[in-house]
Amino acid sequence: MQADLFDLVLFGGISLLSALAALWLPGLISRRVRPGGNDGRPPVLIDAMRRYEFHEGYLVSPIDPNDAFLSPDTDRGAAFGDLTRALAMLHADLPGRLGALARRGEAFVLTGRFGVDALSVAGCSAKGRMVVMVGPAEVGTGREIVDVPVLRAIQAESEDLRHALDLGGAAIWTVDAEGRVIWANAAYLALVDRVAGRAGAEAVWPLPALFGAQVHPRPEPDNPRRCSLSVAQTEPGPEGGTLWFEVTAIERGDGLMFCAAPIDRLVAAETALRNFVQTLSKTFAHLPIGLAIFDKRRELVLFNPALVTLSTLPPQALAGRPRLVDFLDALRDRKRMPEPKDYKGWRDSIAHLEARAEQGTYEDVWALPGGQSLRVMGRPHPDGAVAFMFEDITAEVTLTQQFRGELELHRAVIDAQPGAMAVFAGDGRRVLANRAYRQLWRLPEEAEARPVFLPEAMARWQAACLPSSAASGCWGDIRRIAERKAAEPEVRARLVLRDRRCLDLSVAAIAGGAIMVRFEPEGAPACDRAQPVRSVDAEMAPAPGRGAQQAQEAVTRGPAPRAPAPQR
Repeated sequence: MQADLFDLVLFGGISLLSALAALWLPGLISRRVRPGGNDGRPPVLIDAMRRYEFHEGYLVSPIDPNDAFLSPDTDRGAAFGDLTRALAMLHADLPGRLGALARRGEAFVLTGRFGVDALSVAGCSAKGRMVVMVGPAEVGTGREIVDVPVLRAIQAESEDLRHALDLGGAAIWTVDAEGRVIWANAAYLALVDRVAGRAGAEAVWPLPALFGAQVHPRPEPDNPRRCSLSVAQTEPGPEGGTLWFEVTAIERGDGLMFCAAPIDRLVAAETALRNFVQTLSKTFAHLPIGLAIFDKRRELVLFNPALVTLSTLPPQALAGRPRLVDFLDALRDRKRMPEPKDYKGWRDSIAHLEARAEQGTYEDVWALPGGQSLRVMGRPHPDGAVAFMFEDITAEVTLTQQFRGELELHRAVIDAQPGAMAVFAGDGRRVLANRAYRQLWRLPEEAEARPVFLPEAMARWQAACLPSSAASGCWGDIRRIAERKAAEPEVRARLVLRDRRCLDLSVAAIAGGAIMVRFEPEGAPACDRAQPVRSVDAEMAPAPGRGAQQAQEAVTRGPAPRAPAPQR
């Protein structure tokens, strides 16, 4: 009986132990099996958080003898590669994320499966070191369980923001309270490579602070600071030199986030503009024309030395950027512009001058009290500016007046000649006729403004004369002289007008291919030379009788011989 009872208790104990083993061992095994399989080492629990710290690829954190992913004899220089391969079984994206963490310091959080358990793998860069943490994805101190769709949405948004920052041309980086770079976008990493002269190489953490003391104290967000970097020139071309940026900063926790926007084109444009202005200034300095440029506020922003000479204003006054009205007032006080009749009219003329200069139509000649003459022109410039040019034309005005006086004198001398005279240019156009010619052929005053050519004038002469064989031959001779085909350079003939007056016609070639035509009264009884030249009535019919016969005889007789010219 006792043996049966002992057998029964022994059987029940064995059954209970079997049930407990069936419940406990699978969970224990799932938490203790190593990723690479059973290698004979004691099983290791992975419920605790594991932390791996690397500095420039070297493992600096201690290795737990019971670590599930790294063995105690792991080479610390190659530990990052071993850890990457050990964690690859947890999640397919882990190798790529670990590589991005090593190259660019990109933080990540991923959840993988280790058997039936969920493990969380996180990576970040802190204080110049790369940290990888592996632990259970369960509620605990410092951790929260996140819904998978929400986490994926956050991760997708984070990826989009990271790509957006990488696509932008601005370099963005974050520093901690000690000034160490703890995060940077792709533009900053590329800038690090360019400054170091290793374009295309992978940046090594910790990253250098490129701008150094240029961003201390930190620039305000609404007041960018212009900073520059010297870039190593690794190959011929425009890659080397100085890069320019506008840097702003904002507080980010205990650190600062900086943004450096490239402004190389802006600086190049400003330099080109500055050089252009300097070139113009040097050019304007040698111009005899005074130049004054007023901006859209009508303040003097540019002038040359010639303006100082012509305006007699001191350079200090011009350098003080006077307004246009004040500048013209100063010219008036120094009698360097015409004196206005009244002050109101003066102000009106100033407004009129400014309006016409904006339209580019202002141009005037100022006759100064001292006898000097200035030509003033106003022209519009971009952005509402106005430029005034002052040119001393005293010599030109004086020469023009002298020339005009000589012309009037010569015309008076020609008009004082008793005979009718006209000059035709080489192209047959009449260029000169005296008063006697205009009276003889009844030319109206408005005819002077209309060009008259030799054939038209000859038709008028021929219509006013009686037809005769002697006179008809001279018309052809005149045409040949005008065409430079005549054997003799001069033609003489006696013409009988329809009012039975006689005229001696002489045509001679002069310089420049021109010809001079003269009509002089003949000294015969019917046409006394002392008689004044009367106008011709082309419509007057010849009167019959003795007068017509005498006129015909005078034509046959020819012109009276001229007195010999005095010997010089």
